[in-house]
Amino acid sequence: MSWHVRVFGALALGLALAQSASAQEKGVTLSVRGGGFNSLTDLDDAGTADFKKVGYNLGGSVGVDLHRYVGLRGDFTFGRNELREDEVETGSKLNRFFYDAAVQLQYPTASGWRPYLFVGAGAVTLHPVGTSDADETKFAGTGGLGVSWTIPGSGVGVFVEGKSWLYKLAGLGGDLAGFDKTQFDVAWSAGLSYRLPFASASAQASR
Repeated sequence: MSWHVRVFGALALGLALAQSASAQEKGVTLSVRGGGFNSLTDLDDAGTADFKKVGYNLGGSVGVDLHRYVGLRGDFTFGRNELREDEVETGSKLNRFFYDAAVQLQYPTASGWRPYLFVGAGAVTLHPVGTSDADETKFAGTGGLGVSWTIPGSGVGVFVEGKSWLYKLAGLGGDLAGFDKTQFDVAWSAGLSYRLPFASASAQASR
């Protein structure tokens, strides 16, 4: 199954969750983001290889309110950076396609600020750039925190967010053959969001 299909499935799940929330005075939030990306761990016990060089990430999310203080989110994130050996850049880059879901705890305020944190799980597909080697897909745990601000009187918001993943990098060929260490990757991003409110059933009947 390609990562395109998995992303479509995650979006479909988000839309289904949005339908279940439509009977409440809640909403669904769509967001896009981008920023930096790198790993904080080594690829081998000797510490001679790593993905600590800073690269970039791009992503999007669908979030659904279950309660004022609790939500669900489905995320897709693309991250890329470069392999280093003995702290020297090798030119070999690795793509990661993360797709995951998480429970989000949030604290909306009257001023529009909303700090939040989340934890969940999903998977990551690893693809060495510029090679015909087979991709590897691994289980990945995820978590993060952030803060958003919604422009008063509108559904438009801005946010900053830090997100992390924990997974085992193994089974790849080429320059990454033989590595099998658990990786701790991080991304820090800024983004834009838009919240679509849903009216309650009683409000709709009064129209």
